[in-house]
Amino acid sequence: MSPYDPIADVRFRWNKRGVTSDFDYTSTTVPPNALFVAADEPLLIYPSVIAAEQHLEAFDVDGGVYPAAYGPNGELFRLSTKGNVVVIEPTGGPNRPDELRALLLRYLEATGHAPNAKATLDHLATTAWAVESKFWQEHDPFGDRFAKSIPALGCLAFMAVMVVVLYFTFR
Repeated sequence: MSPYDPIADVRFRWNKRGVTSDFDYTSTTVPPNALFVAADEPLLIYPSVIAAEQHLEAFDVDGGVYPAAYGPNGELFRLSTKGNVVVIEPTGGPNRPDELRALLLRYLEATGHAPNAKATLDHLATTAWAVESKFWQEHDPFGDRFAKSIPALGCLAFMAVMVVVLYFTFR
């Protein structure tokens, strides 16, 4: 096993815009590499391990805020840190679908989507994914909605306001 290189890791994960394409909630189905993270809130749902590693804070991981993480079929993942970098790896142990199922039921109840207690794990994961996907598409944390440039007239107006404020502040 080669030594962990955090610089190469960051270069691999971030694209030229400074955000990762792995933080994508547009899929209508649960991505095969989605990650469900147990937390002090009902559940955190990420489209990929990479997105979770970028979003979770090393301080919280070290503090035990996230006791477990699961793949869509209950695959168990280990959360750890290397310096200030969060590292999430599969444990290789047996799947724990019952634990993931309990987290999904709690999440769906907390978000007002009364789950059917007899629903399959796949159905619960799909429903939770749909709730999370809708939320992130509406709030679009890394999408184009927040990356649009300010029109030239808006820049000129801002500069004019700043000149007036500075004029009256220092006159």
